[in-house]
Amino acid sequence: MQMNYKSRVLDMTKGSPFQLLLYFSLPLFFGNLLQQLYSLADASIAGHLLGDVALAEIGATAALYSLITNFVFGLNNGLALIVSKYFGAGEKKEMKQAVCYMVTIACVFAVLLTTLFLLFRHSLLVILQIPEDTLEGALNYFTIILAGIPLSMAYNLEFSLLQAVGNSFTPLLFLLFSSVLNVGLDYLFMGNLAMGVQGAAIATVLAQGVSGVLCFFYIVKNYRELCFEKKDFLVKPAFVFKMLWTGLSMALMSTIYNIGSVVLQSSINALGSVYIAAQMGARRLAELFYNPGLALAASIATYSSQNYGANRNTRIGKGIKTALLIYGVWWLFAVTFVFMLGENAVKLITGSVSQEVVSSAVLYLQISIPMIPPMAFLVIMRSALQGMAHPGLPLLCSVIELIGKVWFSLMIVPVWGYLAVCICEPVLWVICALVILAAPFVYRREFA
Repeated sequence: MQMNYKSRVLDMTKGSPFQLLLYFSLPLFFGNLLQQLYSLADASIAGHLLGDVALAEIGATAALYSLITNFVFGLNNGLALIVSKYFGAGEKKEMKQAVCYMVTIACVFAVLLTTLFLLFRHSLLVILQIPEDTLEGALNYFTIILAGIPLSMAYNLEFSLLQAVGNSFTPLLFLLFSSVLNVGLDYLFMGNLAMGVQGAAIATVLAQGVSGVLCFFYIVKNYRELCFEKKDFLVKPAFVFKMLWTGLSMALMSTIYNIGSVVLQSSINALGSVYIAAQMGARRLAELFYNPGLALAASIATYSSQNYGANRNTRIGKGIKTALLIYGVWWLFAVTFVFMLGENAVKLITGSVSQEVVSSAVLYLQISIPMIPPMAFLVIMRSALQGMAHPGLPLLCSVIELIGKVWFSLMIVPVWGYLAVCICEPVLWVICALVILAAPFVYRREFA
């Protein structure tokens, strides 16, 4: 395992795939865990301090918020793959140019996203069929979150850059700081200052902003190779197009998937506040169990990108198998936890005293968590293909998920109710896993 301990740069083209992926993914795992604490803390503290209505106000916009953040994360991660590829190939000049255009593209999209969503925020929430008793609170919460998009973009861009050169540890430290800050601000704004759900949104935006500023100074001081100059800003249409294609393909992959989630959230909202609160609690807990998959997916994307750039394609297949093995061990723990302690965990997170809310959330967990294996195969293969600049099958799977969620929302949820919400994603995971299973045959040489 080739590691520069001074700058925490990890060369993933040499050494044991198991050691590399475990070393790189563990900080990402804890980083994702802390990142999820942003939304988990908002939901849990709001539920305990303000009750089920506040929980529903935050949960009603959860899918739409996820759509935005996943577009941001996908765009930055896709752009960072180009940086990672040049890092693996040892081409420092091209790597600096890639960083230059990554920052430029991210700034443009931050302005566009913030402007468009702020202009149409009320119409979007009406389309989501948010109940009248939660609409005003949801709009207040969502408006503040939207105003913080530029901070979220900068925050994630910096973390993606560090991960591109193999440093997954330092972002963890910044996430730890921002998570603790977020929880403290939640109690201050929602508790002492009685600001309601708006306080939760302000806490999230401020915590991300402070962490982003600190990370910026850290990169400037310790990673001069990532700091571009005016001479690096050269107009190279082919270069820019390649970056845009890689970044947008990964962003669109996440966005297409999340559009389906927004449509599904609309059908949940139509079921009423009880099921919005149940979904909020269940989803927040489920995401903790999906977390290792996200960490391993990000790890395999960097791993495959570096090895692809270094022409070490034979290592990619071994890395995928290793990632699946690691996730399989976690899955056994997740299933055991859900069936033994799921109900208590839901009560702790939501603070709800409604048996209908709790039992609905537990039902969601007991259906979705046992179905993690096909989801694990899907997300890991999808990220490996993105790292090798093969976005076709990942995009196809995202489109299938979008179509499937829309069909469930329009045809199945109105008939079967919340049970249809619970089985929707597991069914689509199986279908998409079968589709992406074609990848090792289509790209034989890379998976040798």
